[in-house]
Amino acid sequence: MRFQLRQVTALGLALVLIATLSTLTSCRNKKPTAAEERSPVLPLLEDLLKAGKPLFVSPEFLAFIPKQDAALTPTKEESLAAVQDPSFFYRMQREKHFSAIFLSPYAGSMKLANSLLSSPLWSLADVSPSGYIFRPIGAAAWGPPTLELVERIHPDPADRAAWLISTAANLILLGKRDEAEQLLVMTATTRKHPSLLLSTRASLSASRGQWNEAMTLANESLVKDRSNAGARTIQVRALIECGRGDEALEQVRRLVENSPNQESLFLLARAANAAGDQEEEISALNRLVALGTKDHQPLGASLTYLGQAYAKNGERGEALRAFQKAIEAPELSDEQRKMIKELMDHIALEKR
Repeated sequence: MRFQLRQVTALGLALVLIATLSTLTSCRNKKPTAAEERSPVLPLLEDLLKAGKPLFVSPEFLAFIPKQDAALTPTKEESLAAVQDPSFFYRMQREKHFSAIFLSPYAGSMKLANSLLSSPLWSLADVSPSGYIFRPIGAAAWGPPTLELVERIHPDPADRAAWLISTAANLILLGKRDEAEQLLVMTATTRKHPSLLLSTRASLSASRGQWNEAMTLANESLVKDRSNAGARTIQVRALIECGRGDEALEQVRRLVENSPNQESLFLLARAANAAGDQEEEISALNRLVALGTKDHQPLGASLTYLGQAYAKNGERGEALRAFQKAIEAPELSDEQRKMIKELMDHIALEKR
């Protein structure tokens, strides 16, 4: 008899969300490349470092910190721990008294960003394509810029459109949908980057749960640029949400073929699950775990998802092995480990 997944559902929903976050984050401790040295992140960091006070930055930004200012920022290990566990950040804050926080828009930092957004101690002071800057409460709060201001700062229409679209995308990640929509309306006046504008509008619709609209916008985006991976991703997610798993699986296979990264593999696993193709779901998850291992990514969520897939397919031994590895992952909470152990006990009883 195949393993019943009633007990898995709550854990699966929580950890699938973690998987979408943890599999997208990378931390660099190498010397910046020439392109990185020209990054728009640098002026923002230079301005923040001028005060000569402690500054918290996402792991991705540590490569940009000059050696002489390294003492003002956390170590790579501290930064990684803080973005994964906001309570660790708040403990560190009580000791170091950060004057500002500069977080990247990458998925790994969003847990801390959302915590700060609801904190009475911090204010969102700036949003840009580079990420988010938080300052202690009392600082001026960020608000959408006027079109006149954006035109003055970015006189070139293409540059202006790119800035507005990227900033809007980062606002969507924070749940600031109305503000994002304001920027996308401004973008339309430039008549530049139409495919990117449509795919970002699709992302906004998806964040509101408007999946049919998201699918329509993603399809329109792909008509203008078939290589728009963001549009393809939204299209696949929309197909899954609209109960069209077979179509989603067909589309995401193309995405993985062109770009076999952690995000596309996770999406392939989701589509395969929606289409009832358990073998392809397991294959995608194994590839996801292998890639995460190679890239030194947190694996707890992916291994838990893999264990669920094996259990659903009646492969109890493989499920137990995946769950055991998941329990050993440092990023999972004690509560999550407890739930996984309960699942393992349930599988062990069924084997008797």
